[in-house]
Amino acid sequence: MRRRSLVAATALLPFATRAQDKWPTRPVKLVVPFAAGGTTDLVARLVAPPMSQALGQQVVVDNKAGAAGMLGSDAVAKAKDGFTLGIGTVSTHAIGPALMRQPPYRPDADFAPIAIVGTTPLAVFVHPSVATTLTGLADKARREPGVYNFGSPGSGSLGHLAGVWFNTLTGAELMHVPYRGSSPALQDLLAGRVHVLFDNIPTALSQVQSGSVRALAVTAPTRAAVLPDVPSVREAGLPDFEILSWTMLLAPAATAATTIDAANAALNAAVRDAAVRDRFAEAGVDGRGGTASDAAAFLRVEIAKWQPIAKQSGVVLD
Repeated sequence: MRRRSLVAATALLPFATRAQDKWPTRPVKLVVPFAAGGTTDLVARLVAPPMSQALGQQVVVDNKAGAAGMLGSDAVAKAKDGFTLGIGTVSTHAIGPALMRQPPYRPDADFAPIAIVGTTPLAVFVHPSVATTLTGLADKARREPGVYNFGSPGSGSLGHLAGVWFNTLTGAELMHVPYRGSSPALQDLLAGRVHVLFDNIPTALSQVQSGSVRALAVTAPTRAAVLPDVPSVREAGLPDFEILSWTMLLAPAATAATTIDAANAALNAAVRDAAVRDRFAEAGVDGRGGTASDAAAFLRVEIAKWQPIAKQSGVVLD
């Protein structure tokens, strides 16, 4: 009897070990490198509940703001507990490190991409008196260099670099006016003190709908559902001017493949959730998902794209 009991216990051992090894075995921390209330935080809080359900453990959002998102991202890169994931963005992983003399982390080598969470195009907003088309704006800014300006949420922001790239692609000479956030830049756009604003669609969506601001294009290959009458940059005559604000689920570089696979499956389940997709659509976010290799390839392309534009901007962050 003792021998049969031993054989039975031995036969069950692989299954018991597999159950113990199943990730996660305790709650997972999801670091958002920005303060609560922004788009990145919204995206994280929308996917956390369905991810929790898929993983069988709670996914807890942890806002760790500071240094333009670098503080929280650095915490993810250096996490050793095996239960810390993070949300990366175009700012924290494609732009920010390229602007720093000594970045605290390597945006590719220090992270393991899991999946793209969502993407959002920018819009090219103008005061209605400035231009009616994107090519018309470029023509004006070429003919009258230094006369027209563009606002941004701050030096080194995606909106700033979008303006730098617009100038490079078109030969325009829009002058940069940095602000402390999008709201004051929008107020000056409404007043006519700023002529152009490259920013997330929700920033001026209601003003576009009221007619106090004009959207010349969305920086995507296709139109945005929330701005169905606004052309894409391809339709507007500037097909290379594609810019996406994005969020990506990441883990520290040394994370086990089994953890990456489990987190990837949970994220894909989350972005397929109907309620999540509806909330994403309201915020102008296109839910993505996909494989970890897709995310890694996307990140490499974004880093290669924004590094030279960041250098061209002349901004250096300590």
